[in-house]
Amino acid sequence: MSGTAAGHTARAPRQRGPRAAAAAAAGALLFLLAAAGWVLFAPQQLGGQTAYVIVNGNSMEPGMQRGDLAIVRRADDYRPGDVVTYRHPEVGHVIHRIIDVEDGRYTLQGDNNDFTDSYHPGRGEVVGRLWFTVPGAGRLLWHLRSPLWAGIVLFVAFAGLLGSSALPRPGSAAAARRNHHRGGGHPMAPIYRNWQDALALLLAVGLGFAALAWVGFGRGLEKTVPAEREYTQRGEFVYDAAAADGSIYDAGRATTGEPVYLRLSDRVTFGFSYEFLASRPASVSGSYHLVAELGDASGWKRTIPVGEPGTFEGTAFQAKGTLDLAAVREQIAALEAQSGVVNDRYSVTIKPQVRISGELDGLPFESRFDAAALPLALDRSRLWLNSAEPAALLRPSETSVVTAQRTVGNHVQFWFVSVPVLAARIAGSAGALIAFGSAGALIAAAARRGWGERAGGTSPAAPVRIAGSGRFESADVIDVASMADLERIAERTGGIILQEARPGSHVCYVRDGAAVYRFVPEQAEYGTERAA
Repeated sequence: MSGTAAGHTARAPRQRGPRAAAAAAAGALLFLLAAAGWVLFAPQQLGGQTAYVIVNGNSMEPGMQRGDLAIVRRADDYRPGDVVTYRHPEVGHVIHRIIDVEDGRYTLQGDNNDFTDSYHPGRGEVVGRLWFTVPGAGRLLWHLRSPLWAGIVLFVAFAGLLGSSALPRPGSAAAARRNHHRGGGHPMAPIYRNWQDALALLLAVGLGFAALAWVGFGRGLEKTVPAEREYTQRGEFVYDAAAADGSIYDAGRATTGEPVYLRLSDRVTFGFSYEFLASRPASVSGSYHLVAELGDASGWKRTIPVGEPGTFEGTAFQAKGTLDLAAVREQIAALEAQSGVVNDRYSVTIKPQVRISGELDGLPFESRFDAAALPLALDRSRLWLNSAEPAALLRPSETSVVTAQRTVGNHVQFWFVSVPVLAARIAGSAGALIAFGSAGALIAAAARRGWGERAGGTSPAAPVRIAGSGRFESADVIDVASMADLERIAERTGGIILQEARPGSHVCYVRDGAAVYRFVPEQAEYGTERAA
C-alpha cells in the first residue's frame, strides 16, 4: 500500500499544449480588442479621434434629449445635414446640425430651434460629427465628473475589494488564526493569497485611476475666476492770490484756506497734486485738465479752463493753472443782463478731470477721480471755501476696486487635496492603463498556467508521508471527493498534505485547526493512476 501511495503523488505532469495555445489565442484576441477599442474610442485629449459630449439642452429634440451622451468623431469633411459639435468662444461646446457652408464657415441650427446660430464656426472649431448617442448616460457621467462622486466610486471599489477579501473561505478561519499565532497573520495577507485577489486589487486601482482621469478630462486646463484688486487715488489742492494790500494776510497774500477778496485780487493760482496708491504692482497712465465750473442754484453751469490739458505716465503728477476773477465777473454780468436774474451767490468748483487707465497686478482697468473737486463760493465781494470742513475737500481721496476675470490653472479638489488638472489627466490615464494592462497580463498568465493553480505557476507540493496514525477523535472530519480537491484546500488554507500509508489503509489529509479534510482513495482507482 505504501508503494501505491507514492505512485499517486508522483503522477505525470498535466499536458498543457492545448491550454497554452488557447491562452495565447485569448491573449492575442484581448490585445486586438484593446487596440480596436483604443482606435475607436480613444479621447481626443489623448490623441484619439473621439469626443464625448453631454447634451445639456432641448435644442436637438426629439433626436437627442437633455442628459444623453453624444459620441462624436473627427471627420475629413463636414457637409450640410451633419450633426456636429463645435466650440463656441463664449458658451463652450454646442451640438447642432449644419445647414449651410460659406467661405469655410458653417451655419448651424438646432433641430428644435426656429433660428440659426449667431456664431459661424470654422473648420478648426468643429470637434467632430455625431457617431451615435447613448440615451441617459450623460446624467451618470455628469455626476462622475464631480470629485465627490469619483471619490465615492473609488471608496466603494476598495471597500468591496477589502470586504470580499476579508470574508472567511470555507474552513479557513482556523487557519487564519493559526497563521496569526505563527507570525504570518498580516491583515492584508488574504488579498494576496491567489491570483483572483490580485486581479481584484488591480481592477479596483484601475477603476480609481480611471475615475481620476475622467474628472481631469471633464475639466479644462484653465479656468476664469473673478479677481479684485484695491487701489486708492489721492490728491491735494492748493491756491494763492496776490493782494493789492498784503497787510491783511499773514503771508502777504491769500493762501490755501483763506478767502480771496475781489477788490484786492483779480487772479487766483490753483495747484493739484495727484498720487495713485496700490499694494500690487501697477502700470498707470492718463490725462488731466484743470477747469473751473461756474454755476448757480438754478442749475446753470459754465466751464472755464484754468490750465492746459496734459497727460502723464506713472502714479503721480502735478497740475497748475490760474483763474481770472475778472473774466468770471464778466460771465456773471452777461448772464444777469440777458436773463434778468440776479443771484447773491454763485458756485465755483475747481476740478482736475483726471482719467486713468492701465493694469493693476495684471488686471486691466479704467477709472476717473470724480472725488477730486474743490467747491468754492463767490459773491459780490469774495471767493472762499464753501465747507465747514475744508481739510477733507483740500485732500480728496477715493478707494476703488478693479474687478476682472482672470485665467488661472484649473485643479481637481479631493477633500483636502488639490491636484492640477494636467497632473490628474496624466496620472489617471497612466495609472489606469498600467493597472488594467497588468490585470490583462495576469488573466493571460492564469489562463496559460491553469485557472485553478497558483499565480506563480508552481505545481502542488508533494504530500508529506508520516509514520504512525493521525488522531481524528476530536476533529471535525470532512471527506473530499478527489486528490485535486485536497490539493486546492491545502493551497487555500496554507496547510500541508499529510499522507498516512499502512497495510490496508491509505489516507491523505490536511489539518485546518479543529477541522480535518481527508481523501481516501479507492484501491482500484489508485492502482490505475499508478499504472498511467
